[in-house]
Amino acid sequence: MDYIYVGEIYGTHGLKGELKFKSSFKYKERILTNGFKFYIGQGKDKYILETYRMHKGFYLLTFNDYNDINLVQHLKGMKVYIDRDDLNLNDDQLVFEDYIGLECYYDDNNLGTITEIVNCGGNNFVFVIRGKREILVPFNDHFIDRIIKNDKIVFKNLEGLLDEN
Repeated sequence: MDYIYVGEIYGTHGLKGELKFKSSFKYKERILTNGFKFYIGQGKDKYILETYRMHKGFYLLTFNDYNDINLVQHLKGMKVYIDRDDLNLNDDQLVFEDYIGLECYYDDNNLGTITEIVNCGGNNFVFVIRGKREILVPFNDHFIDRIIKNDKIVFKNLEGLLDEN
């Protein structure tokens, strides 16, 4: 299986086994469906989504056969994953993990390689590009010209972001 990180469980809500889930995953509408399989924690134990709803900035999730707080309390603080194959993505649809390792270009100059994507809050993300120096580029269509999957990303509109000082 090819696991993809989609978020984290922050706590419980009420007594009926609801879990507070926070995610900035791009394709939430695909994974927040009844019957979708989640893999939680280091052991990637499988849980099947029964219900979900929004409440005060969190998704409240319940899983099949886990309808009591005592059955889910051990999941607090754990990371949540899915299997890439369950997403049924098209070839042009990428998740964050697909960007890591791509060579970055601007005006035919190699800027380096994307080493990570950082959440700056408010659902704002930046690419961290390491080459001759570290460069931060907003994860935004305004800056992405084209992506050649598994190879490189070409940026546009980087004037000012690449100041040599």
